Amino acid sequence: LVGPFVLFLLARGLGTASVVAFRFSTDGGFGICAPARFRNVRGGTSLLPAGRYSGMMRTEAPPAEAPATAADVGIIGAGPAGLALSHALIARGHTVRVFERRTSFRPVGAAVFMHPVALNALRDVSPELEERLRSVCTPIREISLTSIVDESMDVGTDRLDEATGVFGSPFVAVRFWDMLRALKEGLPDDIFQFGHEMTSFDQLDGAVRLRFQTDGGDEAACTVGTLIDAGGIRSAARKQLVGDAPIPRLRATFAVAPADGVARTVGIGANGDRRLAFVLGTGVSVTTASLRNGDVWWTQTRYDDDPTAPIPVSAAGTLADTLGERFAPWPDKIRGLVAATDPEDVVECTIAELPVSFRWGEGDVTLLGDAAHAQLPALGLGVSTAFSDVAELCRQIDRFGLDRRALRWYEIVRIPQTIVLQLASRLAFFANVYLGNKKPA
Repeated sequence: LVGPFVLFLLARGLGTASVVAFRFSTDGGFGICAPARFRNVRGGTSLLPAGRYSGMMRTEAPPAEAPATAADVGIIGAGPAGLALSHALIARGHTVRVFERRTSFRPVGAAVFMHPVALNALRDVSPELEERLRSVCTPIREISLTSIVDESMDVGTDRLDEATGVFGSPFVAVRFWDMLRALKEGLPDDIFQFGHEMTSFDQLDGAVRLRFQTDGGDEAACTVGTLIDAGGIRSAARKQLVGDAPIPRLRATFAVAPADGVARTVGIGANGDRRLAFVLGTGVSVTTASLRNGDVWWTQTRYDDDPTAPIPVSAAGTLADTLGERFAPWPDKIRGLVAATDPEDVVECTIAELPVSFRWGEGDVTLLGDAAHAQLPALGLGVSTAFSDVAELCRQIDRFGLDRRALRWYEIVRIPQTIVLQLASRLAFFANVYLGNKKPA
């Protein structure tokens, strides 16, 4: 909750230098001059750069014939990162197959907040894709942090419209389903394989064999040239490569209150003009954000809930009743947003993070997005970081082509950057817990 506000203030103080943290890569990767790339050739070694060498006559022995593949690249996950990457690879002439555990492309999630770096990174990947996504986003004009138990905590700014001039893009909020539809537009339907959850992979000579559990309970397999797992925190490739597991931290509820319900309970405009608000107190934290057409996104977290179990409700009650009890002492606006939401639209889930890892891939396999660096939402950087992954991977593919060097240089550049963001998100989370549990004076 505190993270996005603090990050904006830091950005205002540091000016455009703050953007460097998100654009740290150089041609050599991670600020280090690229070493000479040696090529073994008949009778000796060549020091010719790869780009120049690629146009010359090759003298090394031809490689063994690679296995037949269903696509150049297999992408796990039809989320924001997987969809954006699909566009980028197809535009570069590569064939793509997207495997998604959901049985169809349907509404999912509530909404997300994105920093300017998200749209900047997407613009690097595809200006057309960035424009399409921006068209369904709501630019945030105002941000605030208040507490119902500490009246002195009332800080914020209404100058976020200046972000575009400073960072190149605005801070935005967007309904998750609107974002997915915008990113899927233009992709061929036949690249998607729904109802396929990857369980493991095998490295072959020049290819990767994928194994799946289908929605019908059957087993399936497919061979691709390169595997990029953008399947989120439950990534099977991550588990096979690293062997770690998600760390549960919080139990949260979130939803989008529709405009008609908001108008009925608290009135359109109750959340302010394009406002992102963080409210703390009594062991509960709430975030609200204005969306297009008068909708309002809200989230709720109580810090003493068991992060691995459903929020407890009485035998005769419902989750909506429990939330109503929790928000009884809260401002009318918060209680009204909960009342304006259909209980069936309230999503309850565990908020978790992944441990920091210095290993994302091997051979023709790499991780991307939450599969690589799932972080707590305290800084609101999840989607922004994933889009930055896509942009960096595309830069390395443009540099080396679709091969292992591109994957390894992508990891060299992105791993140090995302480690910083993971640790910063964790620190912001513990700050949120402290402030949210603050007792009345």
